[in-house]
Amino acid sequence: GESSSNQESSSGIMKGETNDEIISIDRASLETSDDSSTDAVVSVVTWNLAEESPSEDDAAFIRKFRKNGILPGSGSDLVLISGQECENIKPRRSEGRRSREFRRLMIMMLGKQYVPVAMHLLGGIQFGLFAKRSFLKEIEEVAVADVTCGVGNVFHNKGAIAAFVKVRARNNEDDKRKRAKALRMVFVTAHMAAHVKNADARDSDFWRISSELEAQVPPGFLPRKPSESYGGSFLFDSVDRVFFCGDLNYRLDLPRELTEYSILHDNNGESALLDLLRHDQLVHTMAEGRAFQNFAEGKINFAPTFKYDKESKVYDTSHKQRIPAWTDRILFSPTGIRVLEYTSVPEAQHSDHRPVYGAFRMNMQGKELNAPTTKKRKQKSRKPRATSRRPRE
Repeated sequence: GESSSNQESSSGIMKGETNDEIISIDRASLETSDDSSTDAVVSVVTWNLAEESPSEDDAAFIRKFRKNGILPGSGSDLVLISGQECENIKPRRSEGRRSREFRRLMIMMLGKQYVPVAMHLLGGIQFGLFAKRSFLKEIEEVAVADVTCGVGNVFHNKGAIAAFVKVRARNNEDDKRKRAKALRMVFVTAHMAAHVKNADARDSDFWRISSELEAQVPPGFLPRKPSESYGGSFLFDSVDRVFFCGDLNYRLDLPRELTEYSILHDNNGESALLDLLRHDQLVHTMAEGRAFQNFAEGKINFAPTFKYDKESKVYDTSHKQRIPAWTDRILFSPTGIRVLEYTSVPEAQHSDHRPVYGAFRMNMQGKELNAPTTKKRKQKSRKPRATSRRPRE
C-alpha cells in the first residue's frame, strides 16, 4: 500500500458533495497506510513577490527545509521554491535583477547540501527545484516545460512552469509483488487568471496547462494514451506523484465586510475559516469536478494570504478594497502522499501576498504492476471514459 493525504484532520473535497458537506470529509478516507522508513520528504513553496525582492529575513523560513526530513537532523529530499510576479513583465533582453535576487535567496537559504536540478523562468514566474545531494543518485531524468496563459495565450504575465522528474523507486526486496522500478513525478507552479469574476477562466487555465504540458512530456514518460476519449487530465492521472502550486487566484464569493469581520472578530478562528472556505471558489471547482479533478489539499488553518497592504498586517485599504482570499495554494495527487505541514508565513510582509509552504511525506515504492484497476468515475460535463485496463508500463 501507499501512504495517503492525511494531516491531523485534513479537510477533503470530493466531487458531487453538497455545500454543507464539502469541508467535513476526512481525506484519510481516500487511502490509508502506515508510513515507511523508505519514504521521502518533499517541501513546496509558492510566493507572489509583487515585483519586489524579499529581504533575507522574509525568506528565512526556507531554512527549515534543511531539518524537516525523515531522519532527525536531515532535510527534505526535494524542495520546490516557486514565485510569481518576480519581475514586471516589460520586454527585456536579459533576466531582471529581482529574479536573480530571488534565485540567490533560494540557493543561500537551502545551503550547500542542496543542488538545483531544474531552474526556469517564464515572464514573472520563477521555478526552482532542488534535491538534497544524497538524493541526486536516485534521480534518473529531469525535463522542464512551460505554458503561457496570458492575453491570447501569448503574454507571459500568466502561465505555468513544470518539471517532469523520474526517480528510482525504493522497493522492498521482501515484497513479492511486481512493482515499477521508477516513480514518475510532475511539479507545477502556475499564475492563473485574476479577479473574482473569472473563476471559469481559472478552470480553463488548468485544462490548458494540463494539455500543453502533456504535449511536452519527454518520450517514454507516460504510458500509451487510450484511443477512446479521456474524461480527465491524462497527464496528472497517469503519473505517480503530482504537486501543483501557485497563485491560482481563486477567490471568495462573499462581500468584503463579511469576510474581514469573520477573520478578525470570530473567537473560534478555525470555525470562522471553515465558514469562509464554504464560499471558496477552488473548493467548489474541485468538488464539482470543473478542474483539479482527483487532487487534494491540506487543511487550511491560516488566514487568507491576499490582499494585504505591503509591509502591513492589514488587508487592502486602497479604493479597490479587494476581498481577502486564499489565492496561494498547494495541491497534490493524494496517492502516496501525506501532509506534514501546510501553512503561510504571516511575518513575511514585503508583498501584498503571504508565502505559503507545505511539507509532504511521500511513499517511494513503485506502482504495483498488473494490479486490478478501478473503473474511472464519470466526469461531470465531459465525455466519460470507456472501461478499459490501464496500459502496462
